[in-house]
Parts: sequence; structure tokens; C-alpha cells
Amino acid sequence: MSYIGKIGFCIGEDFQRETDLNVFERMKRIGTPALSDGINRFNTMDPEIRPIISNCRIAGQAVTLRLRAADNLMLHKCLGYLKEGDILIVDTCGCRNYSILGELIATAAFKQGIAGIVIDGGIRDILELKKAGFPIFARTITPAVGDKEGPGEINRLISCGGVPVAPGDYVLADDNGIVVVPRDILEAVLAAGEKKLESDQKRMKEIETGVIVKPVTDEILRRKGIIA
Repeated sequence: MSYIGKIGFCIGEDFQRETDLNVFERMKRIGTPALSDGINRFNTMDPEIRPIISNCRIAGQAVTLRLRAADNLMLHKCLGYLKEGDILIVDTCGCRNYSILGELIATAAFKQGIAGIVIDGGIRDILELKKAGFPIFARTITPAVGDKEGPGEINRLISCGGVPVAPGDYVLADDNGIVVVPRDILEAVLAAGEKKLESDQKRMKEIETGVIVKPVTDEILRRKGIIA
């Protein structure tokens, strides 16, 4: 993947946006638990990264941003690369003690029509952000801010919440957590997630009709020699 700038201080190529918006509706219907099962429990971010508002579910493609710890210069630049429906995913190189985003930057980002923001790091102006109802996921809240000197990287491979994220990857985030699906396996993961959701719905109907213990549970215990 080509880029402009120099190593550690660069802007990568833009990616092709999804034109079938039904893809994102499918992701939302599946939800993160079944989608996580669909990707075989991989690519679920650290659960310490939480939404600042409740009843939040967003789906979109990742614009990736990597910042030097306690510096948000390239976040300001990245605002100009955001497009409608994007989810901004930010790697702060493990910084927990400094905020990289507050009310002003968030307002500018959401003015572009983005679906949401995920930050493996700190934010501030939390009351204002909640009042605005912005779908932001973050690790910490702190009033302290850092520098605007760089370096940083836009639309390059990053790590967020322990998960590799490439520009254009598909992201689903809700109150349960955040799941990232690489572009090349999207359809297979969606199909697997829908199958798991269907299975869960079938099991719920069984419970409602009085089948409390799944038959497969006893089968497993018999194989292990626990019951006859």
C-alpha cells in the first residue's frame, strides 16, 4: 500500500467504500455476540473500550489513525479524510493518561456524517459528548491533553484494543463490545454470524417451551464418562 509523507508521519491510500448498505444492516441485526462467534472468537477488542452512551450500535468501515502517545496532530488532519458512514478507529500507542479528543474535534468529525469513533485511549468533555449523543467508544476519560507535534499515520495498519485493523475493514460496535471483520472474509463471517443468531433464536424457543437443559449437554457428559 502506497502512502505520502515519510515513515511514521504519513497518509495512506483511501479505500473503496461499501456501496451495498444492506451489509451494515445485516451486521447490526447479527449483533456483536453472534458476529464474534461467526469470526471464531477472533478480532474482539479489549472490553475496557466502552461506549459513552447506552443503547448504541454502529456499523461501518474503518478509517484508521495511529498517533504518538499524548499527541493528536494527525487527528486534526484526519478529519478531512472522513466520509459518511465511516468509523474512525484510533490507536494511541497505549496512552491512557492523556485525552486526544473532546467536544470540538468530535463535533467536527460527526459533522462529516460518520457512524462513530473508537479510541484505544482517552477522551474528555464527557458531559458534552454524552449530551450530543455521539456514538464514541473509548478506554479512559481524562481532562489532560497532550501535544500537537506528531508523528502519526492515517489509513495504515494499526492495532486497536489488541486487534489489527486495516483501512476499510468492517466494524460492528455495540454495548457488548467491538468486533472487526477483515474485508476478504466479510461474507463468510456474516453468514456464520447469521447462522449462530438463528441457532440462538431456536434455542430461546426451546427454553420458552420448557426444554431447560440442552440435549447436547448430556451427550458431552456421556462422552466424558460423567453420566451414563
